[in-house]
Amino acid sequence: MNEHVMQFIEMELTKDPGVSNATLFEGAKLIDKTIADLNPRQFHAKYPLQVKRRLGGIGSGRATPTRTRARAARRPRASTGDAGAAVLAYVARVLKRNPEVKNAELFKGACEIDASVAELSARQFHAKYPLQVKRRLAATEAPKPAAPAPAPAAPAVAEPPPPPAPEVPSIGDGDAAAVRGLLFSLARELANAGTQAETIEVIVRLDGYVDDIMQAARN
Repeated sequence: MNEHVMQFIEMELTKDPGVSNATLFEGAKLIDKTIADLNPRQFHAKYPLQVKRRLGGIGSGRATPTRTRARAARRPRASTGDAGAAVLAYVARVLKRNPEVKNAELFKGACEIDASVAELSARQFHAKYPLQVKRRLAATEAPKPAAPAPAPAAPAVAEPPPPPAPEVPSIGDGDAAAVRGLLFSLARELANAGTQAETIEVIVRLDGYVDDIMQAARN
């Protein structure tokens, strides 16, 4: 324990019994750099708390450390492990009931749950508890983004109509007798062909018969 640090803290507490632990911590680190190895709670237990016990009651118009400890002993305090969670739950409960509640009112209630909260300044308390709770509540109440609308279905592609069937020429009112006569003539020539060569000759002239028959069918 550094006696110079003890003297510094005693002097500061004598001038202002309400000086914050953070202010004492920063000043003590300037006197003894090894103080930085402690966390704020360890520093408070090792130095400010010891000085306050030495001094007993100091100043006027403020609760003395002795009275503060006695009053804190009567407060229902959460265990060390869940003290911060209990304060957060208390702040969340009050903010849900009254979002416009003052920071001072929250601070007062939090001190009754966890006496170590009294070591924080009003600004530190607000940043550590109400501000965090408000951010959580805002994130919870934020509207969820709307689901994107489904893409419109692609229009069905109509299949092309089948091609029209080719028109078959109709005999209609053609000259049936002329067609019949041409067919008989073709049959006679084939019957009169005595050799294969003559038969082939008749077949060669078949296109002429077809043209004559088509012409007779149209007339």
